[in-house]
Amino acid sequence: MEIKFQEQERYDINNEGLLFQALVNGEKVTCVVTREALWEGFSADQVLSLEEAFRAGRETIERAAVVLIEQGAPQPIVVKRAHVAPI
Repeated sequence: MEIKFQEQERYDINNEGLLFQALVNGEKVTCVVTREALWEGFSADQVLSLEEAFRAGRETIERAAVVLIEQGAPQPIVVKRAHVAPI
C-alpha cells in the first residue's frame, strides 16, 4: 500500500479538527486530527494556531494516520489524542 501526504498551503478546520489529505494508492483520502489531539499532544494552546500545532506534530500525526489507514479505518481517517499521546 502506497501512502503519501500532500503538503498544503492552508488547512481546513472544522468542528472536529484540522483536515489534511493523503493519497492512498493514488486515491485521495481525507484525514482529520482532532482539536484535542492538537491541544494536548502538541500544545496548540501555547502556539498561535491549530495549523502551527499540526506542523509541529506532523510526523507523529501522519504516522498515526498511516496505521489507521493500514488497519482499514473508515473515512475520514480520524487521528485522536490516544493515537499521538506519548507512551
